[in-house]
Amino acid sequence: MKNTMRLKSKLARSPSRLVLTLLGVAIASSAQAQSMNYGSLEDLFGEAVTTSATGQPQRASEAPAPMTIITADEIAHSGARTIPDILNRVAGVDVLSWGVSGADVGVDGYNQGNNPRLLVLVNGRQVYLDHYGVTIWSAIPVQLPEIRQIEVVKGPQAALFGFNAVSGVVNIITYNPLYDDVGAAQVTVGSQGQKEFDAVKSVKLGDKVGVRFSAGGWNMDEYGTASDKLVQGLRGNGSMRRAASMDSLAQITPDVQAGFEGTWSRADEFGMTALQGPTQGQYQTRSFKGTVKANTDWGLVDATAYSNHLDYHLNLLNNGAITSVASDTDTTVVQVQDLVKLTPTLTTRVGLEYRDNSIDSSPGKGATTGYQDFALSNMYNWQASDTLSLTLAGRWDHTWLNRSGFAPVPFTTADYNNRAFDTFSYNAGVVWHPSADDTITATAGRGIQSPTLIELGNNTVSKQAPGSVQVTGNPYVNPTVVTNYELGYQRAISAINGAAKVSALYQKTEDYKSIAFSSIHFINGYPTILLGENFGNSKEWGTEAELHGKLGGMRWSASWTWLNPIDSFTFKPGTVPVNYQRSTPKNTVKGNVGYDFGRWTTDLFLYWKSDYAAYYQTAKGPGLYTVSQGLTAQAAVSYKVSDDFSLTLAGSNLLQDHTQLAVTPQAERRVWGTATYKF
Repeated sequence: MKNTMRLKSKLARSPSRLVLTLLGVAIASSAQAQSMNYGSLEDLFGEAVTTSATGQPQRASEAPAPMTIITADEIAHSGARTIPDILNRVAGVDVLSWGVSGADVGVDGYNQGNNPRLLVLVNGRQVYLDHYGVTIWSAIPVQLPEIRQIEVVKGPQAALFGFNAVSGVVNIITYNPLYDDVGAAQVTVGSQGQKEFDAVKSVKLGDKVGVRFSAGGWNMDEYGTASDKLVQGLRGNGSMRRAASMDSLAQITPDVQAGFEGTWSRADEFGMTALQGPTQGQYQTRSFKGTVKANTDWGLVDATAYSNHLDYHLNLLNNGAITSVASDTDTTVVQVQDLVKLTPTLTTRVGLEYRDNSIDSSPGKGATTGYQDFALSNMYNWQASDTLSLTLAGRWDHTWLNRSGFAPVPFTTADYNNRAFDTFSYNAGVVWHPSADDTITATAGRGIQSPTLIELGNNTVSKQAPGSVQVTGNPYVNPTVVTNYELGYQRAISAINGAAKVSALYQKTEDYKSIAFSSIHFINGYPTILLGENFGNSKEWGTEAELHGKLGGMRWSASWTWLNPIDSFTFKPGTVPVNYQRSTPKNTVKGNVGYDFGRWTTDLFLYWKSDYAAYYQTAKGPGLYTVSQGLTAQAAVSYKVSDDFSLTLAGSNLLQDHTQLAVTPQAERRVWGTATYKF
């Protein structure tokens, strides 16, 4: 045991080349080298590690992108019951909570209702929804006890992580069904009528096959705070979640693994539309995924194919009345990548990707609009010396639209089938360790936000009356381009058993796209409102400071984020419900302290936002509404009754009976209790 602890201590302060050499020996000695065993790597490093950015094991501080890793222990300590509540603790992450479960998550500003700028993955499969590129967090078919870690990566990361990584990436990694033995059941009851249950269990079928099953769900009442009758009606159905998944992995030969995954989810919740109006959404998803990983003479080959299906139904506020919108989408993705070690210090990864996205017309059936995309990517990671590493990655996408079924109006079928475009994204990162305690990171990235299916789609049936107003997607809307530059410095501080970190960023958004119901275009004789239109540019400066440590049984952290967007949009103020200069809080401060003693664990999280103003649509129409500065608290106390059984009492919005978390009606104080049994 002492020798193991000494090795961990040395690794924690070892130069990168030495660590990679030791890892190479460790991995080469394993017959199952092609699938990363996160548990073994965590034991070796003494901390959580990532393989997502370059395919090689790295600490978060060594990744060629600004990254924070949230561990399973941190999730358990928080007492949180939703992924947005967990992400809210990360510096630079902004969570807009619309109700008891509905939320939008932004990274480095530019957050809004139906935020389409974030790539969210579960074990490499996208779980954001392609109809508008939005993530419905309650519909993600993952239970909290099966999450090993959550990686939060800031900035555009398309060349490293994939499609739609515009402002950042949330990469959820679950326990491996072949390597990890996990079993847990949780029951939660609380205020707002909260009733929740989830269970996770992994099963070994001999030595070479592992399967993990999970299922769970909740029912909760929405907040009962004051709101108009229309919003009361939208909140009346409450929040409901059901989800189930099965994940398997088999060791076919000493050098080949194969896996299969199937998931299903249903989520009903109060939220916000892209027009910044309230909505009650019902989302049902299902997915299937197959993977093959092989250790070959040509490198570590990883092939993945998956299919996502979404059915959604929205009751939303439009022109002072409740309107219903429904449709379904299909996404098919095939990915192949090869990780090759060219020299002891130079690694490359080559990737190919094909995707097919489509949406059915609604309410008029009989047409399908979509696009196909082919992408080629290449990454190089060079360990130039013991203290210096460089990473360079590029991705080229060729996208072409398609449409079938009845002829669209006012555009033609040819407008869709003849439309194609090419885009290029990149990531570059330099990580330098001037000493064992100091790390300097410089990164640059360019990401592409492709038009969503709603922005492209056309639901209008043929033979419209001449001169009638058409509301339609736009086959000629351009992708939005986001470029980000960031410089960071981190220093390990042994006196507090922690570290300090500061960073500064500059971000530029070009060809911003949105919906504008007040903008009329005449297309082929029809006055037309476009669901996707480009409106100019925006830029942002930002800085961030973090400090964290651990003293005895006490763990603590603090962060401050300053963001300053400057919009240069071409629309008239008020005609599009967007104003990032005012809707992004300039200052955000977060603090967390916890104490572990004996069988008890405590946790307190505080966060404060400066005032801001955001668009919100009421029966009178959209308008800017101010959210005053405020301090909010979340807390949890856990008692370990035995090695297998624990009780947790937790709460949020604790400082006041009613708290203004966003422009939607106020949130109520919440309290819940969770019983956890591990088996």
